[in-house]
Amino acid sequence: MEHTCGRKQKTQTKNREKKPALEHFYGLSRPELLTITEGKKTWQGADQLWYADEWKQKAGCGPTAASVMASYLAQTRPSCAALYPSGSQAKADFTALMGELWQYVTPGKRGVNRPRLFAKGFHTFGSAKGVELPLRELDIPRFKLARPTADQCAAFLRSALSTDAPVAWMNLHRGEVEHLDNWHWVTIIALEERSDGALLCTFLDSGKELTADFRLWFQTTKLGGGLVSVGETP
Repeated sequence: MEHTCGRKQKTQTKNREKKPALEHFYGLSRPELLTITEGKKTWQGADQLWYADEWKQKAGCGPTAASVMASYLAQTRPSCAALYPSGSQAKADFTALMGELWQYVTPGKRGVNRPRLFAKGFHTFGSAKGVELPLRELDIPRFKLARPTADQCAAFLRSALSTDAPVAWMNLHRGEVEHLDNWHWVTIIALEERSDGALLCTFLDSGKELTADFRLWFQTTKLGGGLVSVGETP
């Protein structure tokens, strides 16, 4: 059975109720570096549909998320500049980077369905560029008793974002979260911790900036997923 990255259209609804108070915010220092352009068109992050090949368009969420991470790290950490030397935000250049990452974070018939596969491929990409990437990963298994706690996941997100590192989020089942696709990788760029316990993640997917409650996802996902980020570099 083949698994591909979800491609359903995402919709957002307005909540007229008063939002719970924001308690803590963690986010990338320069999210504007992830704005991709082509003429007058702009995207927030990349879109796997930019791949020319049909299979890559269906299964390319992993290498697309990896490309977003590589681009941001290259533009904000001198030791990572070789990951994407041009730092270009032009769509054509970024699509070329996506093609390069496909060679390392390569989906199989079941996609890139484990954090370890993503981390291994991204680390190998870094090594090929002469960059040592201290990858961090957190597996969130299907079986709830084997999972870390939601607070441990929140700590992982806080730690990464506090060091200006985007987080790749693998979601195998979206649970009750509306703005996620099943069997899909996205890139988290910010976290809001709210007074009601919600963990609102801002993430990039399909060239858009979206939000989802990570805690709600964690509580309702049937298949789990995982998180991958990069620790501090020299």
